Amino acid sequence: MHKAILLLYLLITLSGCSLFNETDNTAPPAPLVDFKATLTLKTLWTADAGGNIEKGYLKIAPAFHEGRLFTASQKGIVRAFNFKNGKIVWEQKIDVPISGGPGIGDGLVVLGSQKGEVVALSKKNGHKQWQAQVSSEVLAKPRISRGIVVVRTIDGKLFGLNSQNGARLWVYEPSRTPLLTLRGTSTPVIKHDQIIAGFDNGQIALLELQTGKVLWEAPVAVPRGSTELERMVDIDADPLLVDDTIYVTSYHGRTVAIDLLQAKLLWEKPLSSYAGLGVDLDNLYVSDTKSHIWALERSTGEKWWKQEKLEARNITAPVNIGNYVVVGDLEGYLHWMRRKDGQFVARYRMGKASIFVPPLVVHDILVAYDSQGEIVALRPR
Repeated sequence: MHKAILLLYLLITLSGCSLFNETDNTAPPAPLVDFKATLTLKTLWTADAGGNIEKGYLKIAPAFHEGRLFTASQKGIVRAFNFKNGKIVWEQKIDVPISGGPGIGDGLVVLGSQKGEVVALSKKNGHKQWQAQVSSEVLAKPRISRGIVVVRTIDGKLFGLNSQNGARLWVYEPSRTPLLTLRGTSTPVIKHDQIIAGFDNGQIALLELQTGKVLWEAPVAVPRGSTELERMVDIDADPLLVDDTIYVTSYHGRTVAIDLLQAKLLWEKPLSSYAGLGVDLDNLYVSDTKSHIWALERSTGEKWWKQEKLEARNITAPVNIGNYVVVGDLEGYLHWMRRKDGQFVARYRMGKASIFVPPLVVHDILVAYDSQGEIVALRPR
């Protein structure tokens, strides 16, 4: 219904082109600051996912499961790599333009397409198991658990599919979907028999996995302003669940902590983001809309530190690895900061291609993936 508006807003946001003239009004990326590197990074291996994801600003992120790294490209190439050495274990070419995934579970690798196709492959060898159709483009990573594949579509719906054959089991649709949204969707989180999902209307919901029944809904942001642009409150960043606390952030809204069991607001911070969140034992990390990075105390939401020197560099969500916090940026850099104070300790450039998706952390190894499909595995030492 509103794909044209979505794409138009994407172009305005990312390129800075005005609707009324050709002047580029976007702030230039902050120049890289000088610092003394105190951390050495060892490159363990590099690999290629088989195609770029730059067209359409897709956030197709690698997934790790049981010693393998799974990747997908917009061209329909799906690969499984041995995580120890980056060698290809299997490759499959599917006949759909991939826009979301891969999701891993129930022995499957599940992908979503720009045309609403959902394709399931065998995790073992990449052989196609089934294909299903949902209502619109799939940008979020499908989630799989207990025989259910949960798929979030760009028109605001959430689908539950049978993981054995792709049959539709249920559909959930929010009561109100705004006309204007960011191009992107939040990836649901599954815990046991429940789904946590954020939506473009600024609501977060808890649903039953088997039935799609809503257990509770809570507002993260309330639309305000006189124009549709001002009233955008999308939850595009993935919610994080730690123990029984949900952390979620929205565009033009807040960052909040919610008690999963009671749907009770624990704390809130007037801090907007579409890039996303990271978490460790002590802190919640937020990449805000200016590409500033905040470290907040998990229990209270109080600010611990703030790093402003990456402004307008279109950074990813932060990830924690050991004593460090890492983000990627639009010029292909990985910025490593001390967890305790946000000071830079290392910088690594993959290449000139943008890093759209947050790095993946597996034990003491960080895997980064750029928009040209290049992959690097790094270990701090």
